[in-house]
Amino acid sequence: MTTPTPDYGPRARVGVAVPHTNPTVEPEMRALLPESIGVYATRLTHPSPRVEERLNHYIRHIPEAISTFGDMELAAFGFGCTGTSYVAGLELEDRLTAEASARTSIPVITATQAIRAALKELGCQSIALVSPYPEALAEAGYRYWEDAGIRIVDRLRVDPALTDTHRIYELTSDDALNGLRRLNTSEADCLVASGTGMPTLRALKTFATETEFPVLSSNLSLAWALTRAAAPELAPSSSQQLL
Repeated sequence: MTTPTPDYGPRARVGVAVPHTNPTVEPEMRALLPESIGVYATRLTHPSPRVEERLNHYIRHIPEAISTFGDMELAAFGFGCTGTSYVAGLELEDRLTAEASARTSIPVITATQAIRAALKELGCQSIALVSPYPEALAEAGYRYWEDAGIRIVDRLRVDPALTDTHRIYELTSDDALNGLRRLNTSEADCLVASGTGMPTLRALKTFATETEFPVLSSNLSLAWALTRAAAPELAPSSSQQLL
């Protein structure tokens, strides 16, 4: 008996985990992923008012997030929270995602792992980085990239007055674009707009008309990595080509 072709996600289905207030990941994933890949989200929640405690909880409970999809067959799972990886650090992030993948038999990819893979694909070893984070989280991000062997030649916080991650979700693509335009690219191989909550797609498309300089974002990289994992034949050779 022939198995019927699903109406949605006929090639593959991928899951993404999203911080509970984040309004950006789902629409950007849907815009970036091929139409034949269905994308489904689960919300990461924790009651603590402290951002570090929330982020630490999220990455330590990836299998529980995957379990919320029940018996849905997922070809890959994307962890759509860049700041969590910065708090955890490179070594712990890789260990926890490997353990979650082994436990669930599903490829698990974080946004930062996706950026790392995209930088490697592009041959980039130095970046100029724009991020929307509070100061402490931004500093954790700088340490993360240095531990990954990536040199940060310029850095910029979109809103220096920001003190909590919830305000990130009030930013727009214009904020990301203004940040990208202000970065010094003279010694960089690539520009990176970090953070899944800050809208970036319109900014990246506009920026691409102004310069041929390579530019990545958390969501762009994650969508590319998920495509490679779920349907390799549909993945472009470079994450930038998803735009």
